[in-house]
Amino acid sequence: MTWHPPITWQVDQLVTEQDLNEQVRDNLLYLKERVDTSFAFVQLNEPQDFTTTSTTFVDVKSDRLTHTMATTGLPVAIGFTGFLTTGYTPTYVFWDVAVDGARLGGSSGIGATIGAPYGTASFVFIAPNVTAGTHTFTLQWRVHANGYSATLFTGTGIWGVRPQFWVKEL
Repeated sequence: MTWHPPITWQVDQLVTEQDLNEQVRDNLLYLKERVDTSFAFVQLNEPQDFTTTSTTFVDVKSDRLTHTMATTGLPVAIGFTGFLTTGYTPTYVFWDVAVDGARLGGSSGIGATIGAPYGTASFVFIAPNVTAGTHTFTLQWRVHANGYSATLFTGTGIWGVRPQFWVKEL
C-alpha cells in the first residue's frame, strides 16, 4: 500500500470515488500496516543462568534468544535488557545480534556493559538495511579477554530478573 499525500480540499471541489479511496481508505490501510508489522518478543524464566567465557561472539542461547520473522524491507528495531554478573573482577561484556548468521556490529558489537560484580545490560539498535523476507535474529555476546566470564541471570535465584529480547519491524 502506498501513502498518498493529503489533498487540500477546495470549496465546491468535486470529490471523486478515486479521491475518497486514496485519501481515506488507502491512507488508513497504509497506517494500519505500520501498526501490524512483525514483532517478536521473549522474556526468559529459565531454571539455569547462562554463562560465557568466549572472547569471540557466540549465541547467548540460540534455542531461547532467537527470533525468526518475516519482514517487508522496513528498518528493524532490536532490543535487549538483562542483569548479569562477572564476579568481583571488572569484565567488559559485548553484545551483538546476528541476522541470518551475519553480525550487525563491528569487533565490539552493538553494545557493551561492565559487571563488577553486577551490571545491567541494555540496548536498542535500529537495523536500517534488513531486506524483505524471513530472517533469524540471534542475540550474541562475548567477554573482553581470556580468563574472564559473564553470567546472565535468567529469572532464577535470588535476583529473579528476567531478561527480554525483542525485534520489531518499524
